Amino acid sequence: MIEIVESHVIFDNPKPMLRSRHGYFPGIVQLPSGDLLALVVIGEAFEAVNLRTHVLRSADLGRTWTEEGPLDDGTADPFPISDFYKPWVLADGSLIALGYRFHRRDPEQPIAILETDGALAGDNAVAFSTDEGRTWSRPRVFPTTTPELVEIPSRPLQLRSGDIVATGGLFKMPDGTNPSGQFGVLLRSRDGGRTWDDRKRYFDTPDHSVAAYESHIAELAPGHLVAICWAFALSSGRYLTNQVTFSHDNGYTWSAPVDTGIAAESANLLALSDKQVLSIHSHRGQDVGLYVRRADVSGDRWRTLEEQLIWGAGMRQQTRDGQAFHEFAWSIRFGQGSLTRLTNGDVLATHWCIVDGQGRVLTHRLRVTS
Repeated sequence: MIEIVESHVIFDNPKPMLRSRHGYFPGIVQLPSGDLLALVVIGEAFEAVNLRTHVLRSADLGRTWTEEGPLDDGTADPFPISDFYKPWVLADGSLIALGYRFHRRDPEQPIAILETDGALAGDNAVAFSTDEGRTWSRPRVFPTTTPELVEIPSRPLQLRSGDIVATGGLFKMPDGTNPSGQFGVLLRSRDGGRTWDDRKRYFDTPDHSVAAYESHIAELAPGHLVAICWAFALSSGRYLTNQVTFSHDNGYTWSAPVDTGIAAESANLLALSDKQVLSIHSHRGQDVGLYVRRADVSGDRWRTLEEQLIWGAGMRQQTRDGQAFHEFAWSIRFGQGSLTRLTNGDVLATHWCIVDGQGRVLTHRLRVTS
């Protein structure tokens, strides 16, 4: 059974009549001290030039939160940057923040480029903290093998082997092209996050024409991985149902995509055992809302055992087939749900949403029993 215990607010603008501040794209971890740390992107609009990743902290399992300021204030950058990072606690207790940054050289240019249907140029970058996120190293840009910027939408994961992995997709180039095609990127670091290899693909199709957006990865058992993504077919302009892939060798080889049958956008996974996952999905179509599911993934398949709507009943459809990138970017009103296992056994479901014109970040504490 999936039970909603309580819901709380991580970020909301307390004085919207005074200033415009919106929160988006949260990532949460529980620290060795027991505190929760959230990285939340805050800015004056959805594609504002001043979007930066901020650090927030909770000492009461997510009931109340204190904002501590930006992870990186940007003072060392030669031009404005909008950054998007997600955290993970490494085996030694330190923190890693992995993500991407857009270059905001033109203050009048949104991230999604109307004229080309591309996205702004940017970098992939990583930062570290050794004091539970109170101070951070300056983000370090690292190279990738594709000319396209790699979208890293969810937190990295340190495998039991010690490797750190993350899944990603490919933004279009600023001119609207995709010279590499579309597929799901697996990033791997074998040296604690200092260097990264992006040559493996966790998701691909024969003609490299299906994008793998808003992806996430979980480890079911040592070396046994499952990844999920929001798939989009470029040739037809259709959003596909959420797809999963499986690996049994620490992510070096992957199965063909498996259809979950779930018509949703961003999705996220939490391993419950070597055979079951908890998943969270941002639904589109007739059943719009944020859904949590318990699923059996044994035998490299997907079988839903239970589902629960936890937020957003009655919302309107937000994305439709055939939308250009800039239309899709401007139409989303909630998403990027994630799941965090707390030390008391509960699960924290987190997401962003726009309510009453305000970009907010919410949590819902869940109790999951079988």
